[in-house]
Amino acid sequence: MQEPYSLPSRAPHRTLLLVIEEPAIRELLASSFRHAGFFPVLAASAADGHRLAGEVRPDVVLIDLDTPATATFSIDQLQAGRSQPAPLLSVLLTARPQACGAQGELCGGSSGALCIAKPYSPRELVARVLRELSTLNGRVQGRPSVRRLLRAGPLEIDPDQRRVTLRHAGGLVELDLAPTEIKLLGCLMAHPDRVLSRDQLLALVWGEDGTTDPRTVDQNIRRLRRCFEAAGAGELIRTVRGLGYRLTIAATPAATPGATAPR
Repeated sequence: MQEPYSLPSRAPHRTLLLVIEEPAIRELLASSFRHAGFFPVLAASAADGHRLAGEVRPDVVLIDLDTPATATFSIDQLQAGRSQPAPLLSVLLTARPQACGAQGELCGGSSGALCIAKPYSPRELVARVLRELSTLNGRVQGRPSVRRLLRAGPLEIDPDQRRVTLRHAGGLVELDLAPTEIKLLGCLMAHPDRVLSRDQLLALVWGEDGTTDPRTVDQNIRRLRRCFEAAGAGELIRTVRGLGYRLTIAATPAATPGATAPR
């Protein structure tokens, strides 16, 4: 099974240190970040966190400031122990944003500390960390972050900008798609002219937990088709009866330059 297309791009080989006392939250966040390509290392206390930080040298550290066992974790101590100024993103989770204080609420600097208020969505937290890590890496390297574009035939996706464009001979249409629709389209674009079953698309886009109704794929495909039809490219996605769906890369009718397809 191919890795799912994700927005923004995945972060393979990035080590994440979770300094979270509550086991259920620690495991939930570990699963969410693991799915995004991180390698999570788990610590239930500040002492364990400092010990593990010296062993794994994380790229990102998430600290829960609201529990006694983890609130004493020192970002300054972690930075001081690094032999070189490699990018490090520190994320502070708290129900009291004012508690970040000197720890660095929304500050940049060498530690790249970021304060996130509770409650938060694990999915949005992962997306925020990916964006901040990309920005931090670009700043440390002294150049803008590399934009990774996905292209297939007349289609192009800019994951960072969540921008989808359809290019014709002599024209350009920007498609107004929801995040899930962009992810689904990205999977089809990664396998042009290949049939993907509903089960494959479910696993690639929604994960393999088995809780999503397969009809969700059909509903999102219908929305994609309506958007393509409005842009004059209704034949891009084909249904292969009994098998699944295929993105057919072929010439499409000319579009009106600068047009925006309605949802």
